[in-house]
Amino acid sequence: MAGRKGIMSLLRMALAVWLFWGTAPACAAPLDATLAEVAARFHLPGAVLLVSGPQGIEIATNGMADLATRRPVTEATRFHVASVGKILTAVATMQLVEEGRLSLTAPVRPFLDAQEAQRLTHVEDADIAALLSHTSGIPDCLRNGPFSLPEHPSMTWTASEALRMGRCRAATQPGQFAYSNSNYILLGYILEKQDGGDLAEILGRRILTPLGMSDSAVKVDTSDPLLAHGHRRKPEETAHRPAGLVAWSSRLGDAPLTTTARDLERLMASLFRPKPPRVLPDRMVAAMSMERGRSDGEGYGLGLQVIDTDLGYRYGHSGRFGGFAAEAWYYPEQDRIVILLANGDEFSEHDPMDLIEERLFAAAEASALPKSTTERP
Repeated sequence: MAGRKGIMSLLRMALAVWLFWGTAPACAAPLDATLAEVAARFHLPGAVLLVSGPQGIEIATNGMADLATRRPVTEATRFHVASVGKILTAVATMQLVEEGRLSLTAPVRPFLDAQEAQRLTHVEDADIAALLSHTSGIPDCLRNGPFSLPEHPSMTWTASEALRMGRCRAATQPGQFAYSNSNYILLGYILEKQDGGDLAEILGRRILTPLGMSDSAVKVDTSDPLLAHGHRRKPEETAHRPAGLVAWSSRLGDAPLTTTARDLERLMASLFRPKPPRVLPDRMVAAMSMERGRSDGEGYGLGLQVIDTDLGYRYGHSGRFGGFAAEAWYYPEQDRIVILLANGDEFSEHDPMDLIEERLFAAAEASALPKSTTERP
């Protein structure tokens, strides 16, 4: 009897292993090894890499969520995702358009008072679509000024304060693509006026709660033990230093989200895969994915970046701010979602997705990996 029980136990164990690996998304290289290489090359204190496909989700973690306490990154670690949060602002805006409560051609100026508008060159000519696509010509007023000063590491800036107090860069020509955080600060402000409540409540009600993104938030408790701490390292330095609390204090439409890799995958799946819950109909996602402007070989739609790669187009967003970096992408030809979250923001000169694509997809493509557009399990 003992021998039979032992055999049955081994069979159950073998079945469990088969089920796990049989449902994991096929990758050309092990995910752990790929993430370790990315973390080493881009000097990331800690990171999470997620790949999902029709067969399921695979996640790898690496490094420390907080170098000071040596707390490791886990699947539950929450990262600020910088400009990847623009996707939420764009989705909420497109929901209002779908509901007939806002138009893509609606002028921006009527939503602002005179003081808010006076420093924003070209705001008189801008409409909602121009804000979403970064073609308004409105200058970026957030990259400089008090928002980047260490003297204000946890200041909560309102959209109105950002528009009034930011040190604006030179304006660009309307109709031409020029990435400007001011566009999404304005969209967050307009959402608050049109939908009522503050942006955190709006995004929670419209997106986070319907999608079950329970580990995500716009307003975070900085004492949360699951939060990753942002880190920075100057080119001439060998050690990372804390980046402060500036990212967590963001309440603006340009970078509102703190989340986990699994929660962010839920958002991407809701946009690009057919299984409910969905936050937008297909036609609105198609509008978001249609390129409206291009610069340095990269396109931009209505809240989504559009990148042409050797694997075909990928859709999503990247972000870097306050010691954090994030990548969230959908590859339609492979039906794969790839999420990279990190608490270091040092990949500005090179794109980590190039390395990830090479390691995870290239060999699989060469082996004619079967592609599928079936529903997510």
